[in-house]
Amino acid sequence: MRYEVIEKEKKYLVGLEYYGSIFGEKDPIEKRIEDLWGRFSEFCKNKWEKIEEDIVNPELSYEVQIWEKEQLEEEGNMYVFVGMESEELQNFPIELSGKILPADKYANFTLEGKEIQTWEEDILQDWFPQSDYWMKSFDRYQFHVQCFHEERYKGVENIEDSELEVLIPVEEIDKEI
Repeated sequence: MRYEVIEKEKKYLVGLEYYGSIFGEKDPIEKRIEDLWGRFSEFCKNKWEKIEEDIVNPELSYEVQIWEKEQLEEEGNMYVFVGMESEELQNFPIELSGKILPADKYANFTLEGKEIQTWEEDILQDWFPQSDYWMKSFDRYQFHVQCFHEERYKGVENIEDSELEVLIPVEEIDKEI
């Protein structure tokens, strides 16, 4: 796993969103996220011309998971957004949602092969406690962004040949405290 801490500019994303529990329902969260990706792919297949003009890079897709710690722990609820970067958040179809990722400092992780399957545990439970950073909150919410580059991410069935980029907003730990 490679990483670097970088400054990112604000990004506008358009896509579809899910909100709900990640525990105890009939479908596991992975199935619901897969359905979300499927619906977004179907939208792009059938209505691409409605967003094509504003999409920055059609070969780069994003999955953003957003949670408020207490809500996630007590109810298991979180937001999952899938989409693409747009030049702006104007004039996109009503069935899509928009997100603005804030300009900030991010830990940018590059994961290869099997690292993709264990990254959340590796980063959240192992890397953060040993680093000089903690995950930054925005109005009590935290998030991370998975960046799927079409030429580098080959899918779950070809995970060994895949690469995934993960962005997590961070701030330095004040060692003086």
